Formats: sequence, structure tokens, C-alpha cells
Amino acid sequence: MPTFLTRLMTAACTAALMTFAAAANDGFAGITATGLEFQKTDKIAMQSEDLYIGMHEIRVAYVFKNTSAEDVSGTVAFPMPPVMIGTFIVSPTQMKPSDLDAENPLNFTATVDGQKVAVKTDRRAYAPKPYVEPADPNAPYVPPPAKEEYEDPGEDITELLTSMGIPIALDPETVMKALDKLTPEQVKTLQDKGLAEKDTGDNGPDMRWIIGWSVGIRHYWDQTFPAGAEVKIEHAYKAFPNGGLFYWYDWQKPDENWDTDPNADDKAKYCIDAATAEAIKAALPVDAEAGGSRGGTSYNIAYILTTAKTWKGPIGSFKLTLDKGDAKNVLSVCMDGITKTSDTTFKIEKKDFTPDRDLEILVITADPAFKE
Repeated sequence: MPTFLTRLMTAACTAALMTFAAAANDGFAGITATGLEFQKTDKIAMQSEDLYIGMHEIRVAYVFKNTSAEDVSGTVAFPMPPVMIGTFIVSPTQMKPSDLDAENPLNFTATVDGQKVAVKTDRRAYAPKPYVEPADPNAPYVPPPAKEEYEDPGEDITELLTSMGIPIALDPETVMKALDKLTPEQVKTLQDKGLAEKDTGDNGPDMRWIIGWSVGIRHYWDQTFPAGAEVKIEHAYKAFPNGGLFYWYDWQKPDENWDTDPNADDKAKYCIDAATAEAIKAALPVDAEAGGSRGGTSYNIAYILTTAKTWKGPIGSFKLTLDKGDAKNVLSVCMDGITKTSDTTFKIEKKDFTPDRDLEILVITADPAFKE
């Protein structure tokens, strides 16, 4: 029987990986990101937000206005939801070890009124939340929203790890080298707390340890918004989305293979309509070894849009540009008012916009994610 920690890690790694399409059976790991946050205020309004989301880069330009008669100062933050270290052991990623070990793994940059900001960075480690046996062990796993992950990441164990010489790093090999040097007493401390144990499953040198904690990274700086004035803040960072193998089934009714639509979760999560379904069928080749389904790769780009609610009122003018990367790719997202602007880009514009859900963007391509 597997240990408690092994079962916990199985669930945790599944949670981290299962952000790709429900029909996928093999995935790659990435990092979800978000917009800027400020302490809840009724004085700083977001006049406009111009957001570009591509497969490899995300850029945002904001105009904020201090609507009060006094200067307002505070911390502007760009938080990344915590990432399970185990994710990068059990799944490949488009990120290189040098990306994972970098102080600024997404290469986040920011400017204020055209001037580069000296962005500070901190990172914290969090223990996993208690494992709860599902009521139905056969039911598909539904991961919590990314925003929930950084609003309630679990117990902060940063000091415990650093006191043992364990770096708060994302690269599993960097972490495992530190774990290799621990005393038996330190190993027992981590194991008793459900944080790490040696792998006894002979899974190879890449998995010497089962690691149960997550790491959250936050970029931030102190910002003053002058009374009655506008401030333009822009930031950009690399995109490393989750994804995996993707299969599309032209399912019409129950048959001997499928009682229910195997793409039902995808259709609901990404609002795949009939026209998009036809585009997916046209884009993907038939995979004879997968029951005649059509196979390709999914990229699942998550963007936490509801952080806009920390500012005063709705977003005065909101513009979203989505770039699917290649004309042959197919994109789907749950948002109305989409206009196609080129072979690869789509635009959405709204006035006095209050986001009520975060963005989940699906990009489907026939190309493999990792080419030889």
C-alpha cells in the first residue's frame, strides 16, 4: 500500500498537471500568472487595460488614476500562483533548468510612465493542504482555480526548509541535491510533516525524492499615485503554459466505447461551440491508434483576470488581444464579443468592464509540443 505522502503527492501532482484538456493522457507542466494587484482601494481607478496574451509572451499596459485629493502609496504586486515542485519531476516542461532556477523565471519586467522599475522578488514555500479522499475515487479530478491556490496556498514552511539548507527553487534537481545532504533526523522531520521522502519505487535518477511542497513567487515594488493624476504601468513576461496530448472525438451519442462525450469538460471549460469543433476536426489528423479520434497538442493558457477587483470600480476601457501563434492552430475561450483581426489574432473590447471569471484559453495544434 502506498504511504500517506505518496498518495498525497499523487494527488498534488495530478492537481498541478490536470489543467490540460480532459481527454489528454500525457501532459507538460507550466506556470499560471496574473495581472497586477494593489491593496483594496476606493481611490485608484483602472482607467484602461490593454492585455496581449500569446503562446510565448504576455504584455499588459494599464492606465491608473488617483481619483482622490491626496497621494496614495502602496505595494504593487505581480503574484504567481504556487507551483508544486513534484510537477517538474513527473512531467516534462518547456522551461529549462536555468529558467526554473532563475530568480525571475518568467523574465518579468515593468515600467512606470516609460521608466523601468527596480522590481523586487520574494519566494515562499508552502506545505500541501491535508489530503482528502474523494467521495468517488473514479471521478475525474477537478483542480481548484489558480487564484484559490495563491490566496490560500497552505502553511508557510520557508524558514523550515532554508534552515536545512534547502533552496526555495523550482528546479527539482537543485532541490534533490540539497535533500541528498540532509541528516537522517532532518529527513524524518520532513517525512513526518508530509513534505519529502526518498523514492523507493526505483523510478530512476530523475526521481530520487518525492517532494510535496510548492513554491510561490511574487514580484513587487512600492508605488505612489499622485493626487488627481494618471500613471501608466506596463509589464511583460514569458508564457510557459500547461498542456498535453489532446484528442478530439466526433461524439454524437453513447456507443460501445463512450457512454458520455469525452470532450464534455473541454467544451464547458473553454466554450467550444459547433464552429470551433469543426475547426478542431479540420486541424487535427485522425489517430487510428486512438479509436479513430483526432490527435494533437493542447496549450492551456490561464490568466487571473479578476485581480482587477482590487482597484476602484470597473475597468474603464478593456482591450484583450489573443494570439494563437499559427494560422493552423485553433483557439477557444469563454468571452463574448470576439473579433478576428488577422490569421492568428483576435480582439475583445469592453467598456466599464468588471471581470467575473478568470481567463482559460485553449489553443489546439497538430504540431507536437516537444520536437526532436
